[in-house]
Amino acid sequence: MPEKSRTNKTAALPSNAIGKILSFIHERRYQPSERLPSERDFAEKFDTSRGAVREALAALESMRVIERRPNSGIYLRNSEESSIEALVLYAESGVPFEPKEIAEVMEVRRILEAQATRLACTRRTADNIRDLHMILRDTEKRLSKKQSIEHEDEAFHLAIFAAAKNDILLRIARSFYELSRPRRRLYFSDQGRCRRAYDDHQTILTAIEGRRVGQAEQQINAHLSRTTDAWQALLGEQKNSK
Repeated sequence: MPEKSRTNKTAALPSNAIGKILSFIHERRYQPSERLPSERDFAEKFDTSRGAVREALAALESMRVIERRPNSGIYLRNSEESSIEALVLYAESGVPFEPKEIAEVMEVRRILEAQATRLACTRRTADNIRDLHMILRDTEKRLSKKQSIEHEDEAFHLAIFAAAKNDILLRIARSFYELSRPRRRLYFSDQGRCRRAYDDHQTILTAIEGRRVGQAEQQINAHLSRTTDAWQALLGEQKNSK
């Protein structure tokens, strides 16, 4: 019976083991090219099977977080070499991002969303506009109940990417939103920020619906600038409270 319980516990793996490995790397402050514990050591440390750890390490290797060197061991790679998916995993594991990293994520998001908004103005269909209006109606309902619009905000922005009719661009955008989900939860805990986002979304949708490219791009840039400013202020408050 105990053996069966252990099997069930480890069968759920990789996400749990990956999170533990990433948190361990962060907490111990490993540096690029530094040797990590062995597969066996990780299994003992996390009280899980070697198979689970092996699968987790294989995933991290495919995302260029680590590298295996024959007859040598497992080594941490430079963070600049890792994939976007690796950044998402770090976020999901609760590993904090540096202010510089957050600023760079916001910068890339701004570039992508400005282009997506331009494309959406020329490529959007009636169905896209209907979906965007529906999301805003859902947002308004949440606001009337003084609830967070975290999910509705994400849905609105991804709907713009969907209206751009570029599947690769949409897939990249999804990764960025997964990456920022923990921070967005905190950001939208404030009703004032929720209301401002909703007001911005209304003006953005009006411009996209009217196919006014210049205005839509201007509105999305202004919206993201306000978001960046608000987030930087929030980070400052958190830093001062420590």
